[in-house]
Amino acid sequence: MSTGAHDGTRATEGGHGAHDDVDITSCDDVLSHVFEFLDHETDDARRSVIAEHLEDCSPCLRQFGIEQEFKALVRRRCGGDAPPPGLRDRIKVQLTTVSFEEDGTQVRIERSSVETYTEQLPGERPSA
Repeated sequence: MSTGAHDGTRATEGGHGAHDDVDITSCDDVLSHVFEFLDHETDDARRSVIAEHLEDCSPCLRQFGIEQEFKALVRRRCGGDAPPPGLRDRIKVQLTTVSFEEDGTQVRIERSSVETYTEQLPGERPSA
């Protein structure tokens, strides 16, 4: 149940099932997840809590609308630009892997980096 929509806070009560595990309790929490919400990158429970909060809290709904318009503007202005060839592959090979032991005694950070290039041999025709 939402409480105090005017002050921007939201409390969860027992009996909400999936909502009980969602750690969104204030307007700041909602607004910190607004881009994930807009991009459909939240799980169903968090999405439901955020949507419910937006229905009850007009200041957050207003800010949500501003963020939604901003994303739409960026999409319109930048949506036609294709990424450079090979960008996805370069990103994949430079991803950082973080692993740790279950007991927390050891943390290992690995950064993978692979460079590839194509060299044209003398007398060879350029590839398409």
